[in-house]
Amino acid sequence: MNKYRYRIRFNDRVGMVRDISEIVAKCGANILSLSVRPGEIYLQMEPLHDEKLLYIIQTIALIKDVYEITPIEWMPHELAQQQLVNVINSVQEGIISVNGNSIINTCNSRATELLGLEQPPVGKFLADVFELPPEFLKLFQEGVPLEQKEISISTPRGRLRLMLNSKPIFDDRGNPAGAVMSFQKMSEVRRLAHTLTQPVMVTFDDIIYESKKMKDIIDLARTIAHGDSTVLLRGESGTGKELFARAIHMASSRKDRPFVAVNCAAIPDTLLESELFGYADGTFTGARKGGRQGLFEFAHHGTIFLDEIGELPPYVQAKLLRVLQEGCVRRLGEMEEIHVDIRVIAATNRPLEEMIVRGDFREDLFYRLNVIPIYLPPLREHKEDIPVLVNHFINKFNQRLGKKVLGISPKALECLMRYEWPGNVRELENVMERAMNLSIDNIINPRDIIINAPKSITSRPEKYYHLKDAVREAEKEALIRALSQGGSARKAAKILGVSHTTVIKKIKKYGLSN
Repeated sequence: MNKYRYRIRFNDRVGMVRDISEIVAKCGANILSLSVRPGEIYLQMEPLHDEKLLYIIQTIALIKDVYEITPIEWMPHELAQQQLVNVINSVQEGIISVNGNSIINTCNSRATELLGLEQPPVGKFLADVFELPPEFLKLFQEGVPLEQKEISISTPRGRLRLMLNSKPIFDDRGNPAGAVMSFQKMSEVRRLAHTLTQPVMVTFDDIIYESKKMKDIIDLARTIAHGDSTVLLRGESGTGKELFARAIHMASSRKDRPFVAVNCAAIPDTLLESELFGYADGTFTGARKGGRQGLFEFAHHGTIFLDEIGELPPYVQAKLLRVLQEGCVRRLGEMEEIHVDIRVIAATNRPLEEMIVRGDFREDLFYRLNVIPIYLPPLREHKEDIPVLVNHFINKFNQRLGKKVLGISPKALECLMRYEWPGNVRELENVMERAMNLSIDNIINPRDIIINAPKSITSRPEKYYHLKDAVREAEKEALIRALSQGGSARKAAKILGVSHTTVIKKIKKYGLSN
């Protein structure tokens, strides 16, 4: 209890403040703070000798209408200030307030921590401790609010990206008199956004299998999930590469952080670099004001899944290599590098080794990606999993389609077991969805199984050709396979190692436009 602070209670009357002040002054003491409320006076005096302090208190107690004098720990304004400090120190955002001269008068503990300071910079000019763009300082002085502005500042711990908000303070005349700023680390903002928007993730328990081959692969994936090494998932389209990538993420220590899936073939080459690495303000026409973070930054502390990695153009391959080697990314139009803590899982159905020989894929990048290779076999190599997959899809589509199918007939299942499944599990799922829609009984029959196999894999009578015709037929066959595998002329051209124009001409030549 502070012996120089007192609460004096009295029957309210005129002159009480004057009477108390006269007693303190006659004893040669100074009043440091005085707060008056109806029936109460809060008094803070300078430190005194005990005898003089006791005399003052006893004399005040003799004043007419005074009935109580109690020592107190805090003056009312000190208590309010302490409560305010406790409140602003309890929030997760950094908070700084400045007066009209841009001098800091409040700084909470979170702001001090983010700025890498040992003590709150109260009393210092804002520009001396907080690296802000000049246009932001001008807006503060003009009383203009700022909302969700991304900035990059230098701290003793390195560069730091923050999301900044600012509200102006006005005086009684409506003139700008300062501002209150709040800011968060961009990584925390991204984590919050991920928490609110993340899709339902899958685990290894959600993968349906029965075969020993798939069990061995899942056991391997479970083991490597606990590390941070780069994983390369290889296998044909439809074998479940993204499913495995998500399961690996959910079995890792990063499961509560973002999982960012990027289909490298679905993003045009002209946009892929800016999507992955972000860009600075004014980098190109149409760029968002203030710039934009890339997907590598968004995945900070999490996992990024680069599907169809073989589709990356050479200049993006070089930048990806630096991310894997140094753990840093650089936005387009910026010189500074940003550290990112991410795990990379890549996937492809392309023969990367052949692409390296042709010069379409960097050999050094391949070895950086191929730290932990996992091969996902095509469905034709583990057909013993088809029955359990069929039952899973029946249950799934019963719920989605409102059906009551109980199972599949032996003959219908035999049809599925005989087929080679070039589209793998994805194709099986499509066939089962079609069968569930067609089924009019409580069991799937052979008439409900409709398989539209590509012409390139259907059986045909053996033919004999002259050399010229044989070359033509082989070329046509290779083109059909490449189109089936790649799904587009551009991807087929990459598979065949020819130009996009050549593929278009061959499509017209062989009448494959449909």
